[in-house]
Amino acid sequence: MSKPYIVVESKYSGHDAIKLTEYPWEGIIYTYGKIEFEEDEANSTLHLKFDYEILDNNGKGFTDNAPFEKYIGKILEELLHEGIQENNLTYTGGTEIDANRTKDSEQSDI
Repeated sequence: MSKPYIVVESKYSGHDAIKLTEYPWEGIIYTYGKIEFEEDEANSTLHLKFDYEILDNNGKGFTDNAPFEKYIGKILEELLHEGIQENNLTYTGGTEIDANRTKDSEQSDI
């Protein structure tokens, strides 16, 4: 089974972007931003939250973002599962803690 997307290089940033290849969103190119896992303790579940940016909408306009966000959320889940299985996840972000760090990490004696 082929994937409903291909990974392309963003002409704006040089980072990876996703180009959708199936109807109704074929041709749309986007990138993921901040990704979070939000714990729902009452139901013992995690909810995936993410930001994204559409780089090229391929002339497609839609007023209800919910179906699109659900679709690309499933793709993100697939990418995360694949990355974990292949031990090939890349973290390119940072946190405010990193920006304010005053001491480099040290190697453990263990």
